[in-house]
Amino acid sequence: MQTQVKELDFTGHNIYAGIDVHKKSWQVSVYSEKLFHKTFNQPPKPEILHGYLTKHFPNGTYFSVYEAGFSGFWAHDELQSLGISNIVVNPADVPTTNKEKKRKTDKIDSHKLARQLRSGDLEAIYIHSRKVLEDRNLLRMRRTLVKDLSRNKNRVKADLYFFGIEIPEQFTKNPSYWSKRFIKWLEEQEEHQRWTGTASFQILIDQVKSLRTQLLEVNKKVRALSR
Repeated sequence: MQTQVKELDFTGHNIYAGIDVHKKSWQVSVYSEKLFHKTFNQPPKPEILHGYLTKHFPNGTYFSVYEAGFSGFWAHDELQSLGISNIVVNPADVPTTNKEKKRKTDKIDSHKLARQLRSGDLEAIYIHSRKVLEDRNLLRMRRTLVKDLSRNKNRVKADLYFFGIEIPEQFTKNPSYWSKRFIKWLEEQEEHQRWTGTASFQILIDQVKSLRTQLLEVNKKVRALSR
């Protein structure tokens, strides 16, 4: 007599996945409502996790969580689109025992996230839309360029001071003396005795000019965004 095999069906059951995210792999721990299932390593692709959950827990209701960090929110968007209710949490807000702090591993971290997701102890951070994130990225780029430009200007002045080259008074009277005339004066300097000194100084000037050009373009885009 042939034995009938009953197909798995997790309808009405919640399945929880804690994801410790890394650039080249994800460490995932999976819990059901009452039991721990498994911890495994997988490529950093949401569709692989979705395939695993649907294979081992068909028709279940899936939940997942990972900590905010370098990886951004693309995984969150993809997990959501695949039908996995995902949240992203601030690492500082995740309750951690002293034992977990001392024995910190990827496996322990993923276990902790899945377990606390199941118990409802995690609070999700607010995630802006992709459009808002990209707009903010433009503003962050402008801030980065301003800082880089300031650093390179200071390097130019440090090089002048190091070799005893004085900046003419006509430029120092104006606090914002980085005009085209000032840059032209810099390029005309012949105080360095070796071609190596001249070459390194010219590289510093070229970096300033390049950053100024990039900042000008970003400013135009920021004005367009503000409109």
